[in-house]
Amino acid sequence: MIEAPNTINGDQAFAYGAIAAGISMVTSYPGSPSTGTVERIIQEAREYNIYVEWSSNERVALEMAVGASIAGRRALVCAKSVGMNVMLDTLMALNLTPVHGGLVILLGDDPGGYGSQNDQDTRPLATMLEMPMLEPATPYEAYDMTVKSFELSERFNIPFIIRETRAFSQQAGKFELNHKIMQQVNYGLNRDLLRFVPVPKNVVSKHRELHDRVEQIRNWFDSSPYNTTIGVGRKGVVAAGFVYTKLLDVIGADPEFEISLLKLGVLNPLPHAPVLKFLQGCDEVLVLEENEPYIERLLKAFAQEQKCQTKFFGKVNGTVSREGELFRWQIQKALHRFISDFQPHHHFLQENEDREKPKKKSFCDSCRYDEVLDLLETTAAEINQKLVFVGDPGCLVTVADRLRAKYAIGSAVAIADGMSKTDIHEKPVALVGDSGFFHSTLPAICNAIHNRSNILIVILDNGTTLTSGAQPHPGVAKNALNEPAPQGDISKIAKACGIEYVESVDLDDEQVRLQLTIRDALEQQSLAMLIIKISEKE
Repeated sequence: MIEAPNTINGDQAFAYGAIAAGISMVTSYPGSPSTGTVERIIQEAREYNIYVEWSSNERVALEMAVGASIAGRRALVCAKSVGMNVMLDTLMALNLTPVHGGLVILLGDDPGGYGSQNDQDTRPLATMLEMPMLEPATPYEAYDMTVKSFELSERFNIPFIIRETRAFSQQAGKFELNHKIMQQVNYGLNRDLLRFVPVPKNVVSKHRELHDRVEQIRNWFDSSPYNTTIGVGRKGVVAAGFVYTKLLDVIGADPEFEISLLKLGVLNPLPHAPVLKFLQGCDEVLVLEENEPYIERLLKAFAQEQKCQTKFFGKVNGTVSREGELFRWQIQKALHRFISDFQPHHHFLQENEDREKPKKKSFCDSCRYDEVLDLLETTAAEINQKLVFVGDPGCLVTVADRLRAKYAIGSAVAIADGMSKTDIHEKPVALVGDSGFFHSTLPAICNAIHNRSNILIVILDNGTTLTSGAQPHPGVAKNALNEPAPQGDISKIAKACGIEYVESVDLDDEQVRLQLTIRDALEQQSLAMLIIKISEKE
């Protein structure tokens, strides 16, 4: 039996649902939201014989899960929004190859960019991928959707995406669960010829089969219990996921004005029957959602196809804010614009917005990256050099004001190298974390070696993936379950790639030695790497 506490949050609900579904594998690269689900499963992994790993990057995590699925096992992949981008190349082929064991992707978006380098809305990727996507409104629905999605993944032979937001991951709800977990499924290795091998001769037929499966899924979605319609009135409001929960906080469970509500729990493919019935009963519809007007545009296109004359309000006409998290005071403001006699059940004020923002635990309080950059700049000045810093995301957010550029994990080396191929007078320095080195920096290093780069790569080695909660990576001598594991040596790997100058120092080394080593690295006329080991402040 799996027993959940009386109150759990969204992260935990997904974890309990995955365990109850009988998963055999969970893979991820650390990044909130979704990391909390993996960490919850880690606590139960041994008892339920679940293989868990923090993969070197998100694409590897996905491909590990694909392998488990082909072998007939159920697998869960957890990734945040920008991690979904990393998985995209494989996903665009995976959609064409019918899965064997159930495969579910837990996608964590971060409206507001609380811990991300962008304010990305990842929902449109599901449309491009032609993969089904669901979004729960409550922790219990998250649990139920997770269990159901594994079943549906096997029924329709396609990965299912479940979307959450950072705010939802922390939402607490009462949850009385004493559920017998499903025995781990084991269908055995699938040996169907070319089932998992898309090639030019079969890609069109596979694409046609994908469209057939998507249409079958849409038919199931038409009667899905995750879509509900309540209330009466010619004015309607559509909301999905945690935004629907926020909406109910504003208007109450039994609003004192005439309004129709459509809660969408399934987003792609858009269910036709319940949406059409709702639109035909409404003259005007307000669409509430975070980030882009994704649902709004789907509804407008569908209404036009069905010749519905419904008028829409939302992000496109400015009724709803288009950037960041959608707060309850903003929902209240939008409803005031939409309904003349609107009276909120509970008043929410803009000045109290911080109370709604998801809490973020800082793992960067003991960061010493400013010390590193001070040393580099001071030493460079002694030899009449000026430096331009390019960094990866992650811990380097603490010195963001000192960076010339910061894009994606693994991008610092190539961007710095691109600068070096121009006529700038500064010496480009690529700042890379130890986790980022294993994530996606190696291809850029190989490219830099081949094209005779003369930049300096500085590896900031704190021995962990610190920003997301100090998870291990391939350069750490332990795995996700804290068991001993082979430890990748950054210095040896860099030398094996072809970097001739690779030196390691400790930030706590004797000052003269530290400065001499940095000076030597800066004076190199070819590609050089300096590994700086950084321990936390006392």
